[in-house]
Amino acid sequence: MIKTLKGVLKGLTFAAEGYIGAFREDTHFRINLILSLSGTLLSLFLLEGCLKVVVALVNWLVLAFELLNTAVERAVDTATLEFKPSAKLAKDASAAAVLTVGLFALTCDIIFLLPQILRRL
Repeated sequence: MIKTLKGVLKGLTFAAEGYIGAFREDTHFRINLILSLSGTLLSLFLLEGCLKVVVALVNWLVLAFELLNTAVERAVDTATLEFKPSAKLAKDASAAAVLTVGLFALTCDIIFLLPQILRRL
């Protein structure tokens, strides 16, 4: 039991290091963190029921995809210093995944949050 607990704590430490490293080294992560936190907080305060959780989740998915994008970019950069079309595609595709989720989150925020914000102005 203690060994399992130590393993879990070690894994949580690695995850925390991932957050800290991405925050320090990746401007896009910092931008997406601010946007994800903003969308999440607004949804929790302005929306009702399950909708608040769904919109918050969509906003946090952007952050998760940005972390994956950072991981792909660092792995590709570590694997090769020379230009390779497959390496470029890997980096471009992971960036496109972030953009796809980000556009979906923005759409959800516009549809569900914007009317609530405007109503309170």
